[in-house]
Amino acid sequence: MKFIFILITTYFLLAYHASGQSFDEALNFYNNEQFAEAAELFSELNDEQSFLFAGKSYLALSEFSQALPYLLSAVQSQQESVRHEAEYSLALTHFGLKNYDKSLQYLYHVAQNSRGTLRADARNFYGQIHDFLSAKQRFELLYRLDSSAIRYDLVQRSRSFLDAAVYRHMVSELIKMTVDPAEKSRIERELLSASALQPAQFRYPVAPAGTVYNVGVILPTFDEEDPDFTISRNLYFGMLLAADDFNSRNPDKKINLIFRNSAEHPDTTAAVFKELVFSKGADAVVGPLFSEPAIRLAELSEEYRIPMLAPLANADDLNRSYNYTFQLNPSLETHGRQMARFAVQELRLNRIAIFLEQGMAGRTSALAFQREAERLGARITYFIEDNFAPVGYDLSEYTELFTRDAALIDSLNITPSQAIYAPFSGQASQTMMNLLLNDLESMGNDLVILGSEEWQHFNLTEYQHNFFEVYYLQAFSEIADPSAQNFFLQDYETRFGRIPDRFSKVGFDTGNYLFRNFEIAGNPEYLLRALRNDTQYNGLAMRIRFDGERMNQHLNIIRLSNRAKERLGPQ
Repeated sequence: MKFIFILITTYFLLAYHASGQSFDEALNFYNNEQFAEAAELFSELNDEQSFLFAGKSYLALSEFSQALPYLLSAVQSQQESVRHEAEYSLALTHFGLKNYDKSLQYLYHVAQNSRGTLRADARNFYGQIHDFLSAKQRFELLYRLDSSAIRYDLVQRSRSFLDAAVYRHMVSELIKMTVDPAEKSRIERELLSASALQPAQFRYPVAPAGTVYNVGVILPTFDEEDPDFTISRNLYFGMLLAADDFNSRNPDKKINLIFRNSAEHPDTTAAVFKELVFSKGADAVVGPLFSEPAIRLAELSEEYRIPMLAPLANADDLNRSYNYTFQLNPSLETHGRQMARFAVQELRLNRIAIFLEQGMAGRTSALAFQREAERLGARITYFIEDNFAPVGYDLSEYTELFTRDAALIDSLNITPSQAIYAPFSGQASQTMMNLLLNDLESMGNDLVILGSEEWQHFNLTEYQHNFFEVYYLQAFSEIADPSAQNFFLQDYETRFGRIPDRFSKVGFDTGNYLFRNFEIAGNPEYLLRALRNDTQYNGLAMRIRFDGERMNQHLNIIRLSNRAKERLGPQ
């Protein structure tokens, strides 16, 4: 019997010693900001201090749902210091989960009952949350709060953020919720005084310290042998660097990127979007890659009021009736409209022909060009559209309209043109570019050529460089100064061990633009407003300017020929 007692005692002593060692090891991880390792070790221990630090570790990782059960266990502690620390951490956790009523209730209790730094922190955070809320959130919160004291604070601190009519309505709602007649009179006297009804000018709120912005990234993953593999990977790597930049600029706030595979299918895209919204509390979404699933996502972003940024998709349907969808890659319609403005307003052209192949995507650009050019007062001399494949792409029947022979012009009643808008696309685009320029060159007609983005791949001859003015529009190009490009290159290589490409830069610009607007908005409720009203963003590979719209309105005018560069100067 004595031997058994000694064995049991030895077992508990060893277990206690091992537990102490594990706690110290976990605490060391926590103090060194290795929160994932700390959370794993703390969660294996069964005491109130470990519950507290397991919850705080998950909180530091922005894993709010995982933090909750540990903190709820720690808040039952008989030790006042552990209990108050757990309550304060629960306030932070519920703030991250957007349960602002519970967050305020915990903070109010800690501020009333704790002492020292924790009490001051609770009071400060309590005020920050009140000043952070949108008008809609204030009313929702008013009806959810149980504490009359917190309700009063909420309404009182709202007068600086709401216009007089809305604020007066909020006070009247508070009075309805109050039973005691004397308290009703006090509320009316204190909150409806003349000084309380001063006009309030809208301003974006300041996000409290500890704010986490959850950003879903929905992109398809491919086999490494697939040429599209690097597109998704490099877009995401670029966004990771942009998130690092934001987090280093804002040590008290954080961008939390959450990647999900869209698998190229609209239904899969919809499923992961819903999971990000309901399980991860996404404040915004980036992606997907292609236009078809992007249209499905646009419908959901509208339904759930979650802003979505599409970095590459350029379907015109995305911009029709979706207020929460922002396209960074201008649509074909935008290409045509912007080229028309450049032609008429910058180059002062007023007689322009349009030339394209039938059944190609360039038709959308051509129609938009025609509408905008005519709106600006220019004349479309000819709209040439045909299927040229059956005649081996012989364009001479139509290029005859651009002859310089005066007799032929008179006999055929030709209207002279100053320029040709040629939004060629598809497999035969390079052939058509070559044949069009050769025909014009043989006639000695140096018409200004306005092209689609496909023209960037066309190699002009030395003679054509000096004979024609050739311009095209491009969504993405190297536009940042060399020092910014070099800094990004070094940072990217250090982080990922590879050289960035155009998609890496597009990912960085997409992330940087979105995160900049989180800084402006403060509260994600105002992100849509910030995005729509933001000034021009000049990035590494693109400029972004919405001008109150939801489609990026900025395109780069590229001077393809030497003669174009002589007229407008170098790029």
